[in-house]
Amino acid sequence: MAPTVDAGSAAESQDAAAERLAGRNGRLYLIGLGASLIGNSAMSLVAGIWVKSLTGSSTEAGLVSVCVYAPSIAGPLAGMVADRVRRRRFLLGLNALSAVMLLPLLAVNGRGEVWIVFAVMAWYGIDLTLNGPAQNGLFVEMLPAERRQRLNGWNLGLQESGRLVAPLLGAGLFALVGGGGVALLDAATFVVAALMIWRIRLDEAKPAPKETHWRADVLAGIDHIRRNPELRRLVLIGALVIEISGIGVAAQYSLVQALGKSPSFLGVLTAALGAGSVVASLTSSRLLGHIGEGWLAVIGTANFVLGNLLRASGWLPAAIAGSVVLGFALPWVFLAVLNLAQRATPPGLQGRVSAAVLLAVFGLQAPLQAIGSVAISYTSYQVIYLVSAALALASGGWLVRSLTATTTQV
Repeated sequence: MAPTVDAGSAAESQDAAAERLAGRNGRLYLIGLGASLIGNSAMSLVAGIWVKSLTGSSTEAGLVSVCVYAPSIAGPLAGMVADRVRRRRFLLGLNALSAVMLLPLLAVNGRGEVWIVFAVMAWYGIDLTLNGPAQNGLFVEMLPAERRQRLNGWNLGLQESGRLVAPLLGAGLFALVGGGGVALLDAATFVVAALMIWRIRLDEAKPAPKETHWRADVLAGIDHIRRNPELRRLVLIGALVIEISGIGVAAQYSLVQALGKSPSFLGVLTAALGAGSVVASLTSSRLLGHIGEGWLAVIGTANFVLGNLLRASGWLPAAIAGSVVLGFALPWVFLAVLNLAQRATPPGLQGRVSAAVLLAVFGLQAPLQAIGSVAISYTSYQVIYLVSAALALASGGWLVRSLTATTTQV
């Protein structure tokens, strides 16, 4: 008599195996993400300090961030690419290439080579633009919904912890070994990220064929946001607040100077901001459960206003406290937008909607940071922080009125 197979036991065994594989993939993903965040956060900060040290110009230091954010204007195209490639293979190659692209920074020895810093940071922006939608798509594909929800909290906490540790590490390494040493560290973290992606195991679905005209395909994410009133409103307020933050990037170098500190002290302010962000990451999910995405964005905007006012005081304790308060602002605003976008988007559009959100919230960073870099040459950092606070206050007031009106209608 042939042995009988317990279908229930077989299904349970398969589920257990799938759960173990998902757990393994999730751990590898977080390790690679953690390595990338340490390197990226350190290098992004050090690049500005490096330029400031070589040129003495806050304007040129602020332009480093312009180089990083300028490529984000191509976000919708990057989203389409993310939905049309094997994401694991694509991310593996992208991380390996980025490790190589950092090596020219070893040739920077004086003001004459500052252009190399700008060029490499422009590639940084290209990498971030391509990486974001592809990572989001891979994350959704390789993990079940329940595990994704748990890891999203770890993901945010890891990112903010990296921003807490990496600036101090980057500023310290820059003081000890210079920008070239930090570049080598960052290249190594890209290699680690590539290795972790290589070790991820999943049966990746074949990319869907193009279904529409290329223009409609590229803009599908933007169109999805436009047709969803709740998502459209929150993306707009998130874009307003996060884009406004770009105006104050160059001002922070003048703030440090006014405080009587060296450019490396910016690492302390950035670490204080990171500390606030870590706390924000630990409390965000509970707040979302109680008040929802819209009101979380309101609270984040209020923190942005207060943080800018504290920094404008020019008093060292207030500047540090303002940095901590600002740490709550942008993570809560961005998390509110991202959470709603993921919840309101079908799987086939995740890459393009993710790219559209990134374009909305970061696409104008380059020109606004450029405006801030020019403005700091003609006005004080206090004026820039006060203007940023006023614009955010107006944006937050509009969102409160919109949420209140919606509640009243319901």
